[in-house]
Amino acid sequence: MCRGERERERLNKKALFFVDTMMGGKSALEEEEEEEEEEEEKKMFFWRPIEPSSAEHLAREGYAVVDDFVRDADAAKTMRDDICSMPIDDDDDDDDVEEEDGKESDDDDDASRRDDDARLKPNRTHFTDARKNKRYLFSKPGVFEYDMHMKRSTNHRERKEGSDGRGTTKTLERFFEATGKHLADAFNDAAKEVRDGVKVKPGDANRTVKLQINTGGAFPYHFDNPGGAQQNRKLTCILYLNEDYEDKCGGEIVLVPFMGPFVTIRPIFNRLVVFYSETMLHRVNKAVNFPGKGRVCLTIWLDGDDDENCKKNANIRNDLVQLLASPPEDLISYIRQTPDAQRFLSRWTYRDEYEISLLESHPGKGLEHMLEAHEDAVKRQRKIKDEELLRVLERVREMRNGNREEMKIIRL
Repeated sequence: MCRGERERERLNKKALFFVDTMMGGKSALEEEEEEEEEEEEKKMFFWRPIEPSSAEHLAREGYAVVDDFVRDADAAKTMRDDICSMPIDDDDDDDDVEEEDGKESDDDDDASRRDDDARLKPNRTHFTDARKNKRYLFSKPGVFEYDMHMKRSTNHRERKEGSDGRGTTKTLERFFEATGKHLADAFNDAAKEVRDGVKVKPGDANRTVKLQINTGGAFPYHFDNPGGAQQNRKLTCILYLNEDYEDKCGGEIVLVPFMGPFVTIRPIFNRLVVFYSETMLHRVNKAVNFPGKGRVCLTIWLDGDDDENCKKNANIRNDLVQLLASPPEDLISYIRQTPDAQRFLSRWTYRDEYEISLLESHPGKGLEHMLEAHEDAVKRQRKIKDEELLRVLERVREMRNGNREEMKIIRL
């Protein structure tokens, strides 16, 4: 467009603005400016569009993998370098904290929230020993995290001090803002035409973002949403940022769709792994031989709609008993879609895998408590006095022993 044409367009916009303003409506100029702002905002999106095929796979299998997720690979590299520049505080003084009458909880991360300083701190596991009615807090060796929501509670001092590692940098801040504004909508849009597609809440208050460096740690089997009134997590989204990953590095995430094949997913650079927080049992293999500071990633948890979050079904026991007479696939389908049923059955069904993962992820403090509590939980299920529910447990173990799906090897 030549200079004269641009000038005529500017004058036409002014005339339209005058006419629309005199008539009391929103001017064409204002509407056009709003559209331009929306287009500019879309250009600022960090990620490529979530494809309906990914939403369909998520609905069908419980997980999805999106490679080359960040549109600009250089931005992903910058985020990785920014995370690696943050200081690591490996103080374990708060291990072995006991709290009376703790609520039942599965393994769940807890980056320290006591400090306003932007430092990576030991990942801690809340663990409840129901037999002793005690709640413990144990660090995972070699795993360090920072909760980006801590930035909202500071006085912006760290934001100005990003150059010395005391504050997260501009690229990470922009990514954080974008996840609150747009990531939930991206998944909801992709799932519009998908049967039983995911529904998550947009907005800052409905997502959590944590940065992580793993220098040689592992995670035991757990659900990211262990239940309870305060737990609304629907989707877990993990973005991997190690550019020089090789298979010898380990650090893969292992997903276990109930009675399905174990799915091992490698932490390849710029790969996003998405799964249902409340129904996907998973663990992380020990990270070894990673170049640089270690295995680097960030995790986004998106909350679900209140009505869609999870099935809090008071009749789960009756449903399970009634399904004993149904084909195995009907029972499996029900359990996969019902978080409380999975939490009840997973430790029984995968008891050996639970124990092995505990041994690998907590070799020091807390291991004895966790193994004792795990064994006690399995024993208590064996001693259930409800004969019909005992038949459900027996049926599930029989199905597991004859499960050919589990023999499939899926490595992505």
